[in-house]
Amino acid sequence: MSAPEESEEVKELARLKDYLERRLSELRNEVSLLEKLVELVDEELAKKSFKKAAVVREKPVSKPPETGRFRVLRSRSGEILARVAVGRDELRFIVNPEIGLKRDMRPFSSFLVRKVLDAMSKADRERVDRGLLPPGHELSYNIVLDGDLVKEIIVRNFREEYRLREIVNAVRWTLETAASSARQPTRP
Repeated sequence: MSAPEESEEVKELARLKDYLERRLSELRNEVSLLEKLVELVDEELAKKSFKKAAVVREKPVSKPPETGRFRVLRSRSGEILARVAVGRDELRFIVNPEIGLKRDMRPFSSFLVRKVLDAMSKADRERVDRGLLPPGHELSYNIVLDGDLVKEIIVRNFREEYRLREIVNAVRWTLETAASSARQPTRP
């Protein structure tokens, strides 16, 4: 390639890069505004969807992350499964007490805890051991109980957006399955 052709190609690549950077900036601004709107709607939904603490007679819930946004996790039929506080490094699922999710229920213990959370945590610990992830950045979780009932599911260091979606989807499926089995009449 001759010098003028290379120069023209460099100019074209520079123009393309400039366009892409401008477009990315515009899209980031739009995403930011949309996230703020979703946050406002979710907060309003959460305020109007859950019973007051005095009616439920629960122990006080530990404070969700200040910097987070709130969402309402619903089943396909629209039933409220949990309120979700999403922080930078923490997800906090405040389970709807009407579901009656027990720690030894099959979809909770065998699927959510063992197949999803334990598996992610183990994979992260292996990455720490191999030096691919700094110590303290591995996924961890805590289950807050009230007797045998699961009150909260707290997940820390999910790091990537795809993991956030995977965890939210797994929790939704677990809570939806538990809620539907709680509605099923028991056989004599």
